[in-house]
Amino acid sequence: MRFIKKILLVALFTHAYTGGFSQEYNFDIPEEEEAKIEFNGNLDAKLGILQTRKSSPFYGLQFYDIPEKSNYLSQNRLDFYLNGEYRYKKVGFYMKTFYQYAKEEPLSPSFFELYGSLNLSPRLSMSIGKRRYNWGKGYAFNPAGYVNAEKDPENPDLALAGKTSVYISYNRSLISGSLKNFSVSAILLPPEAEINQKFASADEIGAAFKLYFLLKNIDIDFMAAFRKNEPQRFGVDFSTNLRENVEIHSEISYAHGENKYLIVDDLVSQQKIDGFSFLLGLRYLNQLNTTLIVEYYHNNSGLSKNEFTSYVDYLQSSLESGIPAIINPAKFNMSTTFRSKTLMRDYLYVKLIQPEPFSLLYSSISMFTIFNLADKSFLISPQLSYKPYTNFEVLLWPVFFFGNNHAEYGSKQFKRKVEIWMRFYF
Repeated sequence: MRFIKKILLVALFTHAYTGGFSQEYNFDIPEEEEAKIEFNGNLDAKLGILQTRKSSPFYGLQFYDIPEKSNYLSQNRLDFYLNGEYRYKKVGFYMKTFYQYAKEEPLSPSFFELYGSLNLSPRLSMSIGKRRYNWGKGYAFNPAGYVNAEKDPENPDLALAGKTSVYISYNRSLISGSLKNFSVSAILLPPEAEINQKFASADEIGAAFKLYFLLKNIDIDFMAAFRKNEPQRFGVDFSTNLRENVEIHSEISYAHGENKYLIVDDLVSQQKIDGFSFLLGLRYLNQLNTTLIVEYYHNNSGLSKNEFTSYVDYLQSSLESGIPAIINPAKFNMSTTFRSKTLMRDYLYVKLIQPEPFSLLYSSISMFTIFNLADKSFLISPQLSYKPYTNFEVLLWPVFFFGNNHAEYGSKQFKRKVEIWMRFYF
């Protein structure tokens, strides 16, 4: 009888939880994640009209082999960008290609990005291949962008080629405390192949590191870069919102053994210098939806006013010699040694952006200036964008240069230029 009572009690207990107090539970077996393949891109048809500055030695050297110099030049080209992504579970493959057509020649793609990525865990990821990086907080300048392609201040949003690299990143989010998030990134940068176009010296592999913190509402990065026969660089940047519509940002970079090139007695001279380059910036949005961007940039290895004057005089004297053995090295130095977009020391960048001015839908107007604080030369560029149809945009982009003959923007090859872009998206 006791055994039967026990069975009855077990039955009643089971019924209480499976019958009288039962709930229905549905267990959905998740479907296997499908591979995702995406393609997008754009075609830019560009027409440019440029007014030349014949008195400029930059113009004279660039077009030295052209017997008849024209007051106006035109430039027509097609730029085609094709991007592709493949993602499956923890694996990804990314491709960004660029084609440019200017005349009847076979087209060959330039790979801006071509890399594979792997998420080893929710916090740990890595990639290998050619990849673009965007270190630093600056909009027009990035003194601490050690792994970035050199940015063009006249077109900071221009897509640029990445670097062949091995990248690994660890990211951790925190629930409590002032520190909300931090991450550690390391990048290995193998040198370009030089030996039989296939091999390179292993001791020339570079390395870059970044440590990121989100401290309350402040983004902070600490960065370093090392490579044989190149300056050691250490940097820090930050950005934060003082108010909802006011953001400030800054970058500071210290370089040890940085190269500075000068013209001394009509010869290129190289100096090793130490020092700081830095940027201070602000972004402000007002009630009319107008955005203001202001940045001051100091380039430690940049030329002073007198040093730039010596450089212009060197180009001019080389051109006036009429001797190819003198002209060709000057032309080479102009396009390589002194090719930087920020060749001088101190710049001020100001940009205003107004979407849909005068209630004109699908349009945007902006204007920016880059002012050289040393020689007082500058450029001004208004821009007008209009998107009358889905996946189509028209852009009118004039640029005007001002300054004396020995100033940076006053000695440019062109006095002014106007470009019309027609951009097709897909």
